[in-house]
Amino acid sequence: MAKMNQTETVYAKLRERIDQGYYSPSESLPEVELATELDVSRNTIKKALLMLETDGYVVIEQNKGAKVRSYSKQEVLEYLQLRVELEGFIVRLAAGNISKKSLAKLESIFEKMSACREANDLMGYSALNQQFHSLIYDACPNRTATDLLIHLKGRMRKYNGKTILVPGRDQHSYEEHRQILEALKAGDAAAAEAAVRRHVESVRKTFEDYYSLLF
Repeated sequence: MAKMNQTETVYAKLRERIDQGYYSPSESLPEVELATELDVSRNTIKKALLMLETDGYVVIEQNKGAKVRSYSKQEVLEYLQLRVELEGFIVRLAAGNISKKSLAKLESIFEKMSACREANDLMGYSALNQQFHSLIYDACPNRTATDLLIHLKGRMRKYNGKTILVPGRDQHSYEEHRQILEALKAGDAAAAEAAVRRHVESVRKTFEDYYSLLF
């Protein structure tokens, strides 16, 4: 395997772990331990970490090494502010492009979300929530917008979904997703955009009000 390909492979592996929450925010990433675990040279780890730093996944401090990047309350709120705009734009375009098959899948996911909520399976609900939004992204013809949003959400994956644990949030989330679904089924782009904007604004407000409890 070529050296650069090996570095890219390690980069992809570490990025996937960060995205999936395998590493916690601010967790150290020791070069020697990673090199041993992944069976590569320390130089390869160093290059992969530099790539991750460039992409905003880690921070590297002199004499301290690399650690997973964490985000301040202000950064999380700014991310959600941007997400309001992107999600609104994406769902508006998706409304005129989504197929009947995708709408049926969306409705099926929503029904499963309802079942999880009734069973108080909030983490299951959160996972289905991600699937719900992903189906909408797939229906959007502007791949640049969806790729940008998916990249941003990936970097914030550790923070995504935590709001559902706030008492009463599941009820609001359920109603917000119902409104999004109904607007898409009606083919009403303006209503779908308004619904998804309300949804993300609600998530943002929950973060703002409960940040100290969530983190």
